[in-house]
Amino acid sequence: MIPAPAASAVALADHAPALRCISTDGIKESDRCEFWRANTVPVFGPLDIELLENQVFDGNFQFTTVSDLIFSRLASRTPHRVVLSGLSALHSQGFVKALFLTDGRSILQQNGRTAILRPGEWSVYDTAAPCSLTVPDRSEMLVVLIPRERLLARGLDLHDLVARRFSGRHGLGKLIWSLISNTFNEIPQIGRRSNRDVANIVVQMTRLALIDFSGERPSAQTKEVLCGRIKAYIDDHLSDSDLSIAKLAGATGCTKRYLHMIFHSEDVSISDYILKLRLERCREDLLNPACAHKSITDIAYSWGFNNSNHFSRCFKRAFGVAPRRTRSEFAPWPAASPVKHLKLS
Repeated sequence: MIPAPAASAVALADHAPALRCISTDGIKESDRCEFWRANTVPVFGPLDIELLENQVFDGNFQFTTVSDLIFSRLASRTPHRVVLSGLSALHSQGFVKALFLTDGRSILQQNGRTAILRPGEWSVYDTAAPCSLTVPDRSEMLVVLIPRERLLARGLDLHDLVARRFSGRHGLGKLIWSLISNTFNEIPQIGRRSNRDVANIVVQMTRLALIDFSGERPSAQTKEVLCGRIKAYIDDHLSDSDLSIAKLAGATGCTKRYLHMIFHSEDVSISDYILKLRLERCREDLLNPACAHKSITDIAYSWGFNNSNHFSRCFKRAFGVAPRRTRSEFAPWPAASPVKHLKLS
């Protein structure tokens, strides 16, 4: 039988960074859940396993340490739920556990939040607080345990970060995903003297990825104020044919991703919002006797359109009637019907 894991991360760190393997293969079927629990508790803390279907538990687990970090790869092909009760004597200092899903689906719950993770996504949770991880069918994941005091040294609000879904496909999320995966694969080649430096890089990149996410979670008041600024800027520059999300980002000092997040509550994208306003302004001018001397193309171009055919298509899609017909049939009436704020989606 494979020896039981060492009693703590510190004890593990005294050994060379070689992968240790645990598998339910060859274990009596009725003993597999207890075997799994007994061999993972020293690494992850106290937990209970609940099988979701009447099946035999099947899983394997590899782990090692790099300095004071614990790296592991877990795979299971049995629907189950793992419930972690929180701090134990083995984890009295507290760890943050970063989970990177590589296959299947997993559902992480902590602090009243639920993160449904799919391949290419990751999340974190606090081993000092109760949480659960549900595997509906199968799952494979990379996991890193980082001492809390190292990751949160700069005052990150861990309570607000746990059980949130992060993407590993772009930005800092992609960098940390690649770093964790490559580090795990190269652990047998990492020399003892490099352990601390490698661990420091992993901690720093994880912290930066979490800071990036935390910094882009504005308060409701901040969102309302900034959303108002965005709308005001759009309204003032609507005639600018170069008005774009990139230009808005430069004018407001925000990233494009942040602007999309701020505008999410409007139920329309920024690009569609700009288009909607331009079409409304054009319709107002088409119905305005003071603009009777202007051609339809001139009106369209005056509100930022640079292609008359594109304008006509968008106008008809929004209002159900072509610009020319709008002017010929409705403009003669003094009291034209008010412009409706239409949603272009």
